[in-house]
Amino acid sequence: MLETISIKTFTDKDKQVLLKELGYNSDDEFVLDNDGNQVIDPYLEEPVKVSNMIILPGSTIILDNNPLSISSYLEEYADVKF
Repeated sequence: MLETISIKTFTDKDKQVLLKELGYNSDDEFVLDNDGNQVIDPYLEEPVKVSNMIILPGSTIILDNNPLSISSYLEEYADVKF
């Protein structure tokens, strides 16, 4: 059974630990990929901040928690079940 947890209450340090487990990193402000490049939200075309990141259930896709990003993702991947 899949368990969903909210990272809203995580500290930025807790989020950084989670990022490392998923193969990402951070510079204390932005989410970084394996090569040290800032992860860019594909819908906002802006770097994702650790404080604003969201990881959707069943994925390792990291987005900004902006409603536009979330709704755009859900629209693009309408077949994804949470």
